Amino acid sequence: MTTHSDTFRNRLHTSISSSSPSLLAATGLSLAISSLLVLTGCGPLGLERDTRGGPDPISTPGGDAVAVVIEGESITIDQLHTHMQTQFLEEFLRQPESNRFEMQESAIRDLVQRRVVEAAAAERGITSDELFEEISSSAPEPSVQDVAGWYSENQSRLRGAPLEDVAGQIKDLLANESRGNAWNTFIGPKLETLDWEMVITPPRQDLVATRLIRGDAAAPVTVMAFSDYQCPYCIRSEPVLAEVLNRYPEDVRVVYRHFPLDSIHPFARPAAEAAMCAEEQGKFWEYHDGIFALKGKIEEGSLAKVGADIGLDSDALATCMTERRYQEFVQTDFLAGQAAGVTGTPAFFVNGIALKGARDANELSRIVESELARK
Repeated sequence: MTTHSDTFRNRLHTSISSSSPSLLAATGLSLAISSLLVLTGCGPLGLERDTRGGPDPISTPGGDAVAVVIEGESITIDQLHTHMQTQFLEEFLRQPESNRFEMQESAIRDLVQRRVVEAAAAERGITSDELFEEISSSAPEPSVQDVAGWYSENQSRLRGAPLEDVAGQIKDLLANESRGNAWNTFIGPKLETLDWEMVITPPRQDLVATRLIRGDAAAPVTVMAFSDYQCPYCIRSEPVLAEVLNRYPEDVRVVYRHFPLDSIHPFARPAAEAAMCAEEQGKFWEYHDGIFALKGKIEEGSLAKVGADIGLDSDALATCMTERRYQEFVQTDFLAGQAAGVTGTPAFFVNGIALKGARDANELSRIVESELARK
């Protein structure tokens, strides 16, 4: 049965581009942007790279290429690759369970992608490489107007570079994006008709929701976020969580958990306790949003000002903060995060499935969709 969603399909489409013969078509956008900011073609200190080859390779009597000779014994490239596979497996088994699942899931997606691409190529009697080149090369070339438009819209990213200096690279960037879009348009319908089901299931943490809930409290999917009010990545993640809630108004609830990193963010814990004092007055989320709106620039007086801005009783807020009335609540959140393996922020758990580090809305939605399909 088909359990993948449109969101998951979109991710697969993108992944296929990057795993197809031409990496440039899928990754050209980010690579080209980077290339606008650095010199290309030279090595460190501007010195030309030495492109001369090394010593001639040696082979065994049977013709196999040799990688290394140890005490007179020749180790072939094939033997080296076998050793590398063993190394990879050992490293894989040393990973935390959540990391192992992500790696397995990635491998499954690659199998799905390869199956679709190879079948499509076989229908035409060509190789996968030839198929990708045929489809992507049919994409329209960007016009002079396209290049000028991109340049005009991305001035801040180009650090003042004149158009004539970067026009060629912008054209390559847009061409690569166009090729990737052509490929996705071709392969998308084929992915949608593929009958497949992911059977392996991710490890889950047993986490209990607190009362800090945004969205439908009875929603079947819980996105729990361990966060820090001064963490820049947490700040950037707030619109992501809002977008996920907007996509799934009846199916997702967001549970906020405090995880102040005291050693690097001295106001994170006071802000967390102050937010709980605001919750006492029925305005946790207004205060929460007000603190994040400061973008980490919290100082003495900031917490009281946010309270005043949203209409809190200033005296009641000050008394609550002075008494540290919610010190235990915040610390309980912190310890729960530690017990679940959280070491940094933000850390997300979708129905207990760990996603450490900042994620975009599509990544969170992919897990949401799989959870909805499972239920």
